Amino acid sequence: MTKKSFDRKHRDAHSIPKREDVAAINFDRENNRFMFLKKNMLENQLYRDGPRIARSFDKIAKSHIKEVSAIFAATQGMILRHLPRLDDDGYRATSARLLASAANSFIASIEVARHGYRRQFGMISRSLIETLATTVVLKIRPDAVEEFHNGKLPSTNCVGWAKPVFPPIGQYYGMLNGFVHIGREHSMLEMPTLYKDDDAALPFILGMIRGNVWTMFVLTEFVFHDEVDDLRFWRVVDENALAYDPSEETQAWSNEFLDPVGLRD
Repeated sequence: MTKKSFDRKHRDAHSIPKREDVAAINFDRENNRFMFLKKNMLENQLYRDGPRIARSFDKIAKSHIKEVSAIFAATQGMILRHLPRLDDDGYRATSARLLASAANSFIASIEVARHGYRRQFGMISRSLIETLATTVVLKIRPDAVEEFHNGKLPSTNCVGWAKPVFPPIGQYYGMLNGFVHIGREHSMLEMPTLYKDDDAALPFILGMIRGNVWTMFVLTEFVFHDEVDDLRFWRVVDENALAYDPSEETQAWSNEFLDPVGLRD
């Protein structure tokens, strides 16, 4: 056996990577072992571990995502006609672009969750809710559109301003504050791991995905209410005001969509 063959056999037996592949070495005194950090750590996470974690998520969440996708598509149908108006800074075109941005955040949040980043999912979801609240404020405050384009509309205040119009938005936003404000939870060691049926984070993630798309659907109907033939969630008070007033049938559908049997179990 040549020295090169012996070295390779020794490395394989002790799980020792090649010297040129090592980025750092640490010695764990408590367990009396060396810990090697390889240079391809990021590549492995992106191309090896990430797809495996995503597959484990998809296996559990597939039926939920199918339901969510139908609502997402209906939402996009309401905003599509306004998206080509790129030079229009009016309320409808501006809101349509904000809703498109919210839609991208929504998809991004699911991709982040799929790959095992549970806490980061909450961070993106909070930004999504803040964006949706901004579209409400653009409609209800006379100078909001101009303030928005001048960079003078504080998005952090928009949830509070939107809450009287659409009360559920405050609840959603409050649930997500802990993901952004740095606290003790952020110092906990959380690594991307495979999803299992009893994963403690899954009910929250799947419930929030449903809540996010439902909120986006409801508020898109609010923005373009006069272009919707049959309003499901809103009652026109006068030409300048709407009231959140879902019918009993719509409320029953919402309750079932937001809290399906699969999540309650």
